[in-house]
Amino acid sequence: MVESYLKDNNLLAFNSPFELGLRALAILIEVYPKNIDVRRLLIYDYLILHTSDVDGGPPSLHPSTPHRSNGILIRRKVLQEGLNLMYSKSLLDTVYDNTGISYKASKLTEPFLDLFKSIYLDKLRENARWVRMNFEYFSDLELGKFIDSHLIEWGEDYGYEFLLEEGEE
Repeated sequence: MVESYLKDNNLLAFNSPFELGLRALAILIEVYPKNIDVRRLLIYDYLILHTSDVDGGPPSLHPSTPHRSNGILIRRKVLQEGLNLMYSKSLLDTVYDNTGISYKASKLTEPFLDLFKSIYLDKLRENARWVRMNFEYFSDLELGKFIDSHLIEWGEDYGYEFLLEEGEE
């Protein structure tokens, strides 16, 4: 009830559409000029926060709390809202092609991110670079299998069905 009130009155700061949109921008600028879809953004978003969950990864930005992988399960809608927000400000481009809908950094992404003077954002961008370097050559299927095989150790026992849109199988 409290979370519903906070969300309905736009009072949530942690994992808000703005925060997820900002993290998406950090990912998109790192993978530029490539574009990526929501599924990969969801996975990369988790990985840039919890890099130490991956063997050899740098220190995580967020603590390794129990059930932290639940975040992947519940973020799709909020991430989409964040992407829409960033798109409405021309901070990212939407790409429509034969593979579906994906997102790409715009000419304003880098200048916008450079406006922030924040250790957290600097580390977020470093982690985005590490994620790109370690996962960019994974196919969508390989990345999904990697995540699925690690969710239990990361604090959850769900598969990666959460990555599917409603009605998709």
